[in-house]
Amino acid sequence: MKRRTVLLAWTIVLFVAVLVLEVVYTPYDNSGYIQANNVGEGVAQADRPPIEGPYQVVFVTCEQWQFTFYPHVAGAPTATVVQANIPVLFIVRSADVTHGFYVNTAGAFATQGFQFGAMAVPGYIDYVVWNFQPTAAAYTSGESLYHVQCSEYCGVTASGLGHPWMDAIIFVVPNNSTGTTMQSTQMDGNVPPILNGTLT
Repeated sequence: MKRRTVLLAWTIVLFVAVLVLEVVYTPYDNSGYIQANNVGEGVAQADRPPIEGPYQVVFVTCEQWQFTFYPHVAGAPTATVVQANIPVLFIVRSADVTHGFYVNTAGAFATQGFQFGAMAVPGYIDYVVWNFQPTAAAYTSGESLYHVQCSEYCGVTASGLGHPWMDAIIFVVPNNSTGTTMQSTQMDGNVPPILNGTLT
């Protein structure tokens, strides 16, 4: 009887330890995180983080089962284009249920993993600031590609689609005249505003 009690106690301790490690050290927080790229981040219902200009502003609406950017690529509301080396202020909100707005690099997923993210909670606004850096692919193709995925289960439809297919794309172009032209062309002139000064 005593052996069974000790075994049960150790099983419970192991379960709690694994649970704590899973919560504290989630892979999307630590895998490939580059501190130098993170200008700052806010949490739900936080004030906007202080940003020294210039910075770009992109609004993100999360809803079952898509991300909608404003401004966005012409004819593709689930894609946007931003410039590298200019901080991007993402203003994230949910139109229905809780969603997760998490961005990861398209290439080298196994080594870089998720880069940053935010929760989208109904009735709240979340602010995330990120300074995108051009990837190696950008030097050949002219742009970097980032995938957006929902990291919070938000339901499925009767046809089987839903949360697993909720994704979007962020294109990052160089911060030069060529990149500006690419951005303007893809977005039909409706590009994210680049604001100067201090946002507080």
